[in-house]
Amino acid sequence: DKVYDYVNEDFIWSYFSKAGYRTGAIFDDYHVTAFHYQKKGWDKPPVDYYHRVVVLAKNNDKLMKATSSNCFGDMPEITFNHDFWIQMASTFNNSKTRPYFGFSFSVHLTHDSHNMASAGDHLYHRFLQELKDKNIINNTVFIFFSDHGQRFGKTREMYNGKIESSTPYMFLVFPPWFHRKYPQIIKVLKINQERLTTNRDIYETLRDLVNFQATTKLGDINKRGISLFQEIPRERMCEHAEIPVEYCVCNQLTNSNVSSSISLVLALTVQDKLRKIIYPVRLKCAQLTFRSLKKVMEVRSDRSNVNQTTTDSTLYMISIATTPGDAIYEATVKFFNSTKKAEVVSEIIRINMYRGQAECIPSPVLRPFCYCK
Repeated sequence: DKVYDYVNEDFIWSYFSKAGYRTGAIFDDYHVTAFHYQKKGWDKPPVDYYHRVVVLAKNNDKLMKATSSNCFGDMPEITFNHDFWIQMASTFNNSKTRPYFGFSFSVHLTHDSHNMASAGDHLYHRFLQELKDKNIINNTVFIFFSDHGQRFGKTREMYNGKIESSTPYMFLVFPPWFHRKYPQIIKVLKINQERLTTNRDIYETLRDLVNFQATTKLGDINKRGISLFQEIPRERMCEHAEIPVEYCVCNQLTNSNVSSSISLVLALTVQDKLRKIIYPVRLKCAQLTFRSLKKVMEVRSDRSNVNQTTTDSTLYMISIATTPGDAIYEATVKFFNSTKKAEVVSEIIRINMYRGQAECIPSPVLRPFCYCK
């Protein structure tokens, strides 16, 4: 129920602000954001230039939004947001002014359908071209990223979909002169393209940019976040970066010929866990019952101490369908070979949409597990 003001100092834009940077932020939606969906956002603007008032007015203007949810009047919504950054960058793109840091996140175009991504290709190209033509990119580090891959739908139910959901793209663009002046940094960045990295590493990289030293070294494998200006150790695994097993792409998933009796134990273990999760809101939400098995895969690791199958236990990734609501859930379950019992050892993830099923409860944590009575 708290607002984010009390932790705003921990966000990266506050770090830049303390270093003397102007800061800005824009989100194209007023409620489907990490800070506002089922949350209260901020009481005070978190950055110097906060576009929320404009976004609220824009999204509530029925006349200007009448033609399409992706347009504002006759202008593509993405272009509207891009223009904000072009104006800010053009205004402050001067060595005599304070530097600036901007954070932007867009959800409208592709949130409900990844097929819409191609509709933004030429708009993003025009934005990037304008950054280049106005010489903005010449003194700017540009980071283009996604928060996650596809989380719902038929693709997500496949093996490729699971891998994609845990590997969002992250592009870092440095000015041409940076490549020439700091070839050792560029070399390390290219090496790190093939290493296990997380958003926490990007956070540390941004901190390094504020106090740029132009030095490289081997990163500390015991740190959760390592700046990409340091070489990520080749031996780094999910445990070092504190990546939960359900999101770890280092583990190998192999099709497993699991007996029907073991599969049933795994499925019912997930069912029992689901019922425990939803128990606090049982008066509003129906009890979920296992309906069908979608997939079982064995989880294997190259490391002896990282979620590996042993003689006493076997680790499985299982997805099941439940009723009512036709929900599909995915979980990692450890099966103990000696006792024939099982235990859920990961977060349970819902991999199909639940819009229209859970509006009777406010909790964003419990909604994926609720089918309103």
